[in-house]
Amino acid sequence: MTIASRVLRHTIPVDDAWHDMQLPGPIVHVATRHPYAVEVWTLHADTQPDTAETRMLRVYGTGQPITEPVRHIGTAIMPGGAFVWHLMERTS
Repeated sequence: MTIASRVLRHTIPVDDAWHDMQLPGPIVHVATRHPYAVEVWTLHADTQPDTAETRMLRVYGTGQPITEPVRHIGTAIMPGGAFVWHLMERTS
């Protein structure tokens, strides 16, 4: 029997704030389509519907000071390259 899975999309605003995100699985990709949000895609196993994990995520722009412990999740480049966003997870 094959275990059913799906990829789900989640949006994190570009607003200089931390966001508690309920993510149902590991992040598999980070990208952006417009300057106001970064999107992440997560892999979710349908056989484990209640496995969401709360993660503290924030988007930083290139050159923006990072003043607390973080882990880099991914980088997203705006189409045309006008903005480059960096998705970070709070580690403390």
